[in-house]
Amino acid sequence: MKKLSSRLLVVILLTATLVMIFDPVFAAFLQDRRPPTRPGNTQRPPANRPPNNGQRPPANTQRPPANRPPNNGQRPPTNRPPANGQRPPANRPPNNGNRPGTGHRPPHRPGTGHRPPIYRPQRPVIIHRPPIYRYRYHAYRPYSWGPSWHPLGFFVAALATTAIVIAINNQQYQYDNGIYYEPTSGGYKVVAAPVGATISVLPSGYSVIQAEGSSYYYYGGDYYIRNNDSYQVVAPPIGALVTNLPDGAAETTVNGNQYLFYNGTYYQPVSVDGQNGYEVIDMQEQ
Repeated sequence: MKKLSSRLLVVILLTATLVMIFDPVFAAFLQDRRPPTRPGNTQRPPANRPPNNGQRPPANTQRPPANRPPNNGQRPPTNRPPANGQRPPANRPPNNGNRPGTGHRPPHRPGTGHRPPIYRPQRPVIIHRPPIYRYRYHAYRPYSWGPSWHPLGFFVAALATTAIVIAINNQQYQYDNGIYYEPTSGGYKVVAAPVGATISVLPSGYSVIQAEGSSYYYYGGDYYIRNNDSYQVVAPPIGALVTNLPDGAAETTVNGNQYLFYNGTYYQPVSVDGQNGYEVIDMQEQ
């Protein structure tokens, strides 16, 4: 009897031990084999919405007002120039009229980048006699014959004591070293050499050119011929070739070519033996 009870106790202990060991594994196995349980109530809980009696609340199609300053239906003014077709005046320094075509122009100085004005004839221009040399454009660079030379229109308050009076066609001029002056208010103004005026000595720096089978003397845009022991001012001879033109020549375009206009005479840019020059051409306005 005691042996049976001891065996029964051992069996109970072993059983309890096995149950304690395998109970978690068995419980997990049973839980994996069970179908998933869901709550029987498949409806979602009602949301906390106010009752609408079966109708949707009206949609608020208006946005909340933004925190913007009132503008009374007008845009703020902008800093724009007045729309009157005119630009506001620019802050530019006064030029005292020293622009091409606005009055007196100072004499050209080499390296100042001076550009001559553009001459626009009022009527069509025709070349009456073909030029001797072939046209070849090159940039116009005004030439100066020294510190005593001045371009047309130059104003001086007083003349040197070496100036002499020359009378031609009932008009008196002052002449000094190749420059002709005309009396004006408060002084003297440089003018072109009057045709027919005679001087006894040519100015320093003149050049000799050949045209129409004769020799001419050229200085500062003026032409002379020898008359016995003196030199007389003449009109520019057609076909004369000069290497320099004074300040004051204006550019003009005729038949697609650019020419220079100075003191009523047209000059054609040419190149002779690799040297740039200007030829006097017989071009007139119709």
